[in-house]
Amino acid sequence: MSTSSAHFGILPTFDHHSQTWKTFKSRLLQWFVANKINATSDATGEQRRAILLSTLIDGTYKLAADLALPKKIEEVPYEDVLKLLENHFVPKVFGFSERYKFYSAVQQNGETHTQWAARLRGLSADCDFTNVEEVLRDRFMMGMLPGRERDKVFTQDLKELTLTKAVELTNAVRCAREVSAGAGQTASTSDQLFKITSETKDSAREKCAVCGYSNHKTAECRFSNYRCKKCRGKGHLKKMCKTVKCIMANDVSEGDDVFTE
Repeated sequence: MSTSSAHFGILPTFDHHSQTWKTFKSRLLQWFVANKINATSDATGEQRRAILLSTLIDGTYKLAADLALPKKIEEVPYEDVLKLLENHFVPKVFGFSERYKFYSAVQQNGETHTQWAARLRGLSADCDFTNVEEVLRDRFMMGMLPGRERDKVFTQDLKELTLTKAVELTNAVRCAREVSAGAGQTASTSDQLFKITSETKDSAREKCAVCGYSNHKTAECRFSNYRCKKCRGKGHLKKMCKTVKCIMANDVSEGDDVFTE
């Protein structure tokens, strides 16, 4: 592709069944700007009209053609095509109905405070509020889900609190709560690991070769001078005797091991 024919960005397509005209139109106009297609480079509007119509899927193109009757859609001026589609796809806005939607909105489960604030701002677009930021802040606070974030915001001075500060504050409280919960989980995990490690160390400790207990070393055993009652050998108790004679013996006598100097 030569430099002269190259274009910037991705040219969007429009399906009126699944997309909104307002968003599509904004993207298309930005594509025109990126590629320097305007009233100067396209004085007649033919190029912009052709590009616009080519972005419509079959069903939407047919709808546009029907709206243009008795004229042919490809003969209608670019600006008129825009107005034709605008009037059809963008319903007339009634201020009070839009305000009702705005004031009825509440934060949804799973919706972050940042998303909640963004959704509110979108709902306020056609409400024609005199002081948009104040109304946004108030609805943001009143529509918040119960929790520490709302409790914290409700303690703030309204004279100094803006929507931006309210969102920042709720995010800070949320982060602090998550860190605290994570720290508690880490401590619990550490305790469990310590317990497992301790138990592993205890089970891995060698038994004393003299008496068989594992709470001391062989060299420190107090029974080191005792004689085995089976083999009569010195340096271990009967239960630790490993001689063939002792293993095979059927000794019915269970007397104590003998101490000798």
